[in-house]
Amino acid sequence: MKKKIVISFVIFSLILILIGLFSYISIQTKIIKPFNVQDDIKKEFVIESGDSVKKIAANLESENLILGSDFFEIYIWQENLSSKLQAGKYELSPAMTISQMVDLFIGGKIIDNQIKITIPEGFLVAEIDQRLAEYELIQEGEFLEFDKVQNFDISKYEFLNDLDKDSSLEGFYFPDTYIYYVDASVQEIAEKMLDNFDKKLSIDLRQEIERQNKNIFEIITLASIIEKEAGSTKDMKEIASVFQNRLDIDKALESDATINYFVGEKRAQATYDDLKIDSPYNTYLYKGLTPGPISNPGIYAIEAAIYPEETDYFYFLSKDTGETVFSKTYDEHLINKRKFLD
Repeated sequence: MKKKIVISFVIFSLILILIGLFSYISIQTKIIKPFNVQDDIKKEFVIESGDSVKKIAANLESENLILGSDFFEIYIWQENLSSKLQAGKYELSPAMTISQMVDLFIGGKIIDNQIKITIPEGFLVAEIDQRLAEYELIQEGEFLEFDKVQNFDISKYEFLNDLDKDSSLEGFYFPDTYIYYVDASVQEIAEKMLDNFDKKLSIDLRQEIERQNKNIFEIITLASIIEKEAGSTKDMKEIASVFQNRLDIDKALESDATINYFVGEKRAQATYDDLKIDSPYNTYLYKGLTPGPISNPGIYAIEAAIYPEETDYFYFLSKDTGETVFSKTYDEHLINKRKFLD
């Protein structure tokens, strides 16, 4: 009896192994096999900034470029390439294999009438304007001039509802790498950044903002300050805790980054004269958040503003090495200043 059970178990195991092997061979064959080896007519395929692997796969299948979306997803998973796919417009054909398509996607081999441009985290609108002009996408000053809420469809971008129609959209142009046609209008350029912001600010993040009885404008304003103050992404949530702790007890933020914003400098520390300038962006003189964002923050700074660490810190400073040192009291902060800055 025991021998029969063992034999049955071995047979069952072999069947499972054969089924698994057959499935694996079948999947690998379909990954390698083109959708239609006879159809080599090229068609344009677009990966938008922020598109997930699942969406790219679904779009490839709907365009009859691959046998099935699952095979594309499996290949990307097997090769660990999900973070390497680049946005852009590509020329593909059903005669190409998935691996050939992916080689184009990770190599950023886009169609020639496009320009790839990176907007770093923390860039100001003025810096975005300068970067776009450097790549000859606009005339210098054109983006700055267009940068007003009244030039956009508020029904499409509901996160702009808390801004006046004459306000700048500083803070809402999401930092990322973008692909633009060489003849793109300034409106198309700006809206692609806003569309990306809309994607990155997920439903979960929006619900958490609402749960905290805050609005998106407040969060982005705080995130923009965190972005300019942080030496690295790993410090952002602790820096956020410092600012949130100060806001909770109605204590001035005392951020040098906000001083730099209105004086147009990039100093590690504000000067004594700067601290006396009467400006609503002077967070040494005025309590609470600044009237608006002071940069265009990335997702890490935004998440830090929404989910700050729970700490007892009220002060911080940045060492020359970029490391951030936190303090609970002013006396402790003074000791750290003498130790690391003097």
